[in-house]
Amino acid sequence: MTGPAFEENCASPRPAQTATSIILGSLAILIFGIQPLLYAAFVGEGLIEPDRLGLLSAAEVIAIAIGSSLAIPALKHASVRAIAGLAILLVAAANYYQTLHGSADMLFVFRMVAGLGSGFLVGIAGMAIAATSRVGQWAAAYLLAQATSQFLHLQWFALFWPAPTSKELLLSLAIASAAMLAGLPFLPRRLGAGPAPATEMGTDQGTGRPDAMGIRWLAVMFLFVGGVLTIWAYAGVWLESENVSAPAAATILSSSLAGQAVGAFAACLIPSSRHDRLRLTGTTLLLLLSAGAWFAWPGSAIAAAGFGIWWLSSVPVLSSILSDADPRRAALPFAPAAQLAGIAIIPTIAGFLLAARDVELVLVSGCAAIASGLLLGFARRPRRIIAWLKERRRRAGADR
Repeated sequence: MTGPAFEENCASPRPAQTATSIILGSLAILIFGIQPLLYAAFVGEGLIEPDRLGLLSAAEVIAIAIGSSLAIPALKHASVRAIAGLAILLVAAANYYQTLHGSADMLFVFRMVAGLGSGFLVGIAGMAIAATSRVGQWAAAYLLAQATSQFLHLQWFALFWPAPTSKELLLSLAIASAAMLAGLPFLPRRLGAGPAPATEMGTDQGTGRPDAMGIRWLAVMFLFVGGVLTIWAYAGVWLESENVSAPAAATILSSSLAGQAVGAFAACLIPSSRHDRLRLTGTTLLLLLSAGAWFAWPGSAIAAAGFGIWWLSSVPVLSSILSDADPRRAALPFAPAAQLAGIAIIPTIAGFLLAARDVELVLVSGCAAIASGLLLGFARRPRRIIAWLKERRRRAGADR
């Protein structure tokens, strides 16, 4: 398909099509909501040793990141619905066949295959968001859809199936994947470059490689999201090490989940603006303060809720800033892959290096990664200020 028809189909998708892409991308990663239950079942059934769970999680998340990256060039040349249909079948088949042939030898293979298919659906959601004019708000809506769907899925098991086996958990993922086929007709036919700002119209937006500024903000996303998930991934183990009872820990973590939903919903209501960098700085500082308060008072549900609120208030702003920093939108579709890579790599490295010494050090390293991401994003600002001050001094000397 070429010519005007192709260009029309590559135009910004309608809101309903973007919403469908987001819903399918959220359902594709339902695994994150039940991961604690599923991994506990794997260990209880003798399919994997506890010390290999981190490696299994990293392998699946990296597969999702790879799939989302591969989806970007594929979507520029093929039908979105065809790619989504194949990805859905791949995820459903991997989860279903693992219930039939669940073994320790095939555990990593099945999870990586499912992750690869999920990644394509995540990539479609990322491309659909990149093709809109309100990137920050749609990114927030995507996070809200993820948090809500994962919470409801987990609560369904908590209420009606409190002690599921790994096969039952995997079957629920397979059924949810198969149900996604109903959304295919509501996806856009094609996804191409997103709408560029008026000053950039007429350029080859979205057709080249990400520029240096785009890569910089992808690295910021990698550090920021990886740091946040490092804190979240080890929060349960840390609360246990602080002698917080299991029921109290569940309440505290639920408070944080509720805070995440509130933060994502609030971010949906705030449009992107020229003050996004200031907004990111403010929310990040509040995030770090909330994390520090939580470390000081492990049993504080309020601090945990604050951490959740500012976490999902900050992440959508990153997408908005990325779209502004790279007007051609060449880097924006890679945002999900950068975030997933951070989720896979940073918690794994931090846990490997620090968990045996002190779990709280892992959480502190997560804060360090968040702060490093913020400093990287604004690294050029101090140099500009110094250059401005030098110029002022030079002019003052010349006037004398």
